[in-house]
Amino acid sequence: PQAAIPAPLWSRGLGDVYKRQVNNMDLGIALPILANIDVKDQLKIAIRAEELGFKSVWASDHIVIPEEWKGRFSDIFPDPFIILTAISQNTSKIKIGTSAIILPYRNPLIIAKMCSTLDQFCNGRLICTVAPGWMQEEFDVLNVPFEGRISKTIEYIQILKSLWNTDPSNFDGEYFSYNNVSFQPKPIQKELPVFMGGNHEKAIERSIDFADGWQPIWFSSDELEIKLKYLYQYAEKKSKNLKNFNVSLRNRIRITSKNLKNSDNPPTALIGKENEVFDKILSYKRLGISEIVLDFTTPDKDEILETCLLYTSDAADEGLGVDLGGRRI
Repeated sequence: PQAAIPAPLWSRGLGDVYKRQVNNMDLGIALPILANIDVKDQLKIAIRAEELGFKSVWASDHIVIPEEWKGRFSDIFPDPFIILTAISQNTSKIKIGTSAIILPYRNPLIIAKMCSTLDQFCNGRLICTVAPGWMQEEFDVLNVPFEGRISKTIEYIQILKSLWNTDPSNFDGEYFSYNNVSFQPKPIQKELPVFMGGNHEKAIERSIDFADGWQPIWFSSDELEIKLKYLYQYAEKKSKNLKNFNVSLRNRIRITSKNLKNSDNPPTALIGKENEVFDKILSYKRLGISEIVLDFTTPDKDEILETCLLYTSDAADEGLGVDLGGRRI
């Protein structure tokens, strides 16, 4: 018989925390943000992802790309709330998420209203990942101070949850204060989940202290295991119940036989031959995380769809969390 996969070091003997079965790791996709993939193509890819059984689809966020950054990481960023609304009206079960809203350069009350309205349209399928942002030049263009973005992110998350979960709502913070305000509609979800983006230990701490999940990028399974150990230890220190806490890893993917060692992609990216990439995906199963989000690096729409089809089929064979033909695999 096949040997059992040992529990990761950080979870051994730690009660019920993260006791997920290895076949419960889902697959999601991030909408491609490359110039050759236009907005209508992104919508088609999202619709096809649901048809193929993927569990989630995520929209990225930048408002402008300053000259210094053009061509250096990504090209096209549709408004995440508008494209997710379009996706919500053309799908019925795939979860939709932001990955990640750059919260401190936006008005949190307006973001709260957009999210709650979108959650109504999608019948409670929304996940809101937020992050403090990293591109100072973009903050400068938007005339928003780069300094203070961490404290704003924390306060703005508190505002989102205040408006979604109380009525009337009251808040007294450093940046916003209000008393006895009405906020409708509320989200359909009783607790609309907010994930924290970012790779640093401080991002992990913010996710435990203020959010409902953590969504890092690009980690290998070995690197992620180390971070998860830190996450659990910090959660234990803060007496945080992780029963409904989710970890969703976003990582770049491309199937290719070419040597891309000198590319801009990190060495931990899911890039290589078909079997190599799938083995990398499977290596995360032992960690008990909720999901791997595939972030496509190819500018070819057809190649993206072919990869989706390939890995949906292979994922079903390996017992990953996908739906084919309306049944759980």
